[in-house]
Amino acid sequence: MTINKVWQKLLIRCFRARRLKHEISPEHFALSATKVSISIAANDHLFAWWIPATLHSENHSAPTVIVLHGWGSNAGQMLSIAPWIHNLGLHALFLDARCHGASSDADFTSMPRFAEDLESARNWVLSQAQVDHRNVIAIGHSVGAGAVLLSATRTEWAGVVSLSAFAHPQEMMKRYVKDLWLPSQKLLPWIVNEVQSIIGAKFDDIAPINTIQNCRCPVMLVHGEDDMEVPVTDAQRIMQAAPPDVQTFIVPNVGHDLRPAMNILGPHVCAFIQRIVNSQMTIKESAPLNTKQCN
Repeated sequence: MTINKVWQKLLIRCFRARRLKHEISPEHFALSATKVSISIAANDHLFAWWIPATLHSENHSAPTVIVLHGWGSNAGQMLSIAPWIHNLGLHALFLDARCHGASSDADFTSMPRFAEDLESARNWVLSQAQVDHRNVIAIGHSVGAGAVLLSATRTEWAGVVSLSAFAHPQEMMKRYVKDLWLPSQKLLPWIVNEVQSIIGAKFDDIAPINTIQNCRCPVMLVHGEDDMEVPVTDAQRIMQAAPPDVQTFIVPNVGHDLRPAMNILGPHVCAFIQRIVNSQMTIKESAPLNTKQCN
């Protein structure tokens, strides 16, 4: 093994995401769900909860929302939005990315791999019965938010919601290495180059401040006003770079974890999803949305 490979292994270990077990499940929200395993390779899989919509008949189909967590998190930590999605009359898939939750391990994970996992989940959704193929929507938090924006530049989503995205991976990495023993100012350029080599992507190409300009679907950007992990200035910069039709919402009095503000956030996300779905669906083709949670 070369010295460079040794250093890469060390970097992978330093930046490796923690793996948390699920502490809650959809049943905590009185929602019926099925555990699913989505194959992504010969022996690898993604864990997810499938929460089907309540449909009026076998002839109806419903839109689907796929929800992706952030770095070091899991699907369970995103479930507080599940009742809102379900009350809209939509299917929902809550996904664990590789190296997270109950999904398979891997040599490393990254924002591009989060996007790949999200797209594998989309393919699985499209193979299910009673799914409206025109209306598959992605919601992602933090690294997951960066992943949905990256995926939206190359995949046919009906819309995407970015929660607490950082503006640029290099800036996020600089914040992170301050907490390590590494002398960040001297080693940061080398670390950046090595990490880009490991993940197989240039940071500039995957940075939300850049991908937001090339998304192929409606986008909603959400950020907590008091976010100490990813400053709200990151969101403001992404919003400034975004096309004028991108919807934005700064949530007051909440940080990086948006769950405490779900009663404020939920109606805004619902309204965004409802507009997307209503712009494409007809009463004959899909069940009508339940709007009670959006008012």
